[in-house]
Amino acid sequence: MNISNTYLTAEKQLQKWRDLNEWIKKSAAKDAIPDQAFKEMEGKVKGLTGKSRLFYGFGDNGKGQADPFLSGHLFVNYLVGKYPNERSRFVDFYPSPPDPARFDFYRPKIKVRDGAADRPKGFYIKELLPKDFEEGIGATHQKISPADAQKLSTWGWGPEGFQFLALEEAYVKLLVDKQVPMYVLADYTLSPHGENDYFSTPFLGSCRERLEIGTTNLRDNIPKYRPSHFA
Repeated sequence: MNISNTYLTAEKQLQKWRDLNEWIKKSAAKDAIPDQAFKEMEGKVKGLTGKSRLFYGFGDNGKGQADPFLSGHLFVNYLVGKYPNERSRFVDFYPSPPDPARFDFYRPKIKVRDGAADRPKGFYIKELLPKDFEEGIGATHQKISPADAQKLSTWGWGPEGFQFLALEEAYVKLLVDKQVPMYVLADYTLSPHGENDYFSTPFLGSCRERLEIGTTNLRDNIPKYRPSHFA
């Protein structure tokens, strides 16, 4: 099944970002995208197809690059606020402190995996792999684990995965209906109990006809959990 005709062109993605920015202004005003950033992108997106994906790096990691935790956190909140969902409690970028009074001692930790590319601040464009563009994210690599996919490129899916679903509402339905693969955000690694055992990674998929934001093992090569990277 070729699904490439469901994707927004880069120009339409920019307009959708304007719409998303209205939501950001209401939910996290200090992180809203400035008008000048949109103006600077208008000429750059003309003529680009849906294969070119427009993402935004929010915040600052203290080293002059975007903060991948804020970039992910904003759009996890967007997705769970908009779509019926099943969300793993481990996919939490800013967990509340443990409460020993409730015998609550553990909190998950998420980090960017070693070797991943720094995310630039502001808008940036990445290209989908040809097969991912035609058949869905992760279609290119059907039989390898996320850990092996990480070795193929420094640019895997991370905060871009949540932003992609925020832009592509038609893709959410395809995902929930299991018409496209569940895809792994392997540029994040996750320690479920905060003990520095970073053996998991988030994925986006379908559970009981709902959008699922879950976790899987980095070493698993279960075909339904498909990792990928950008061209």
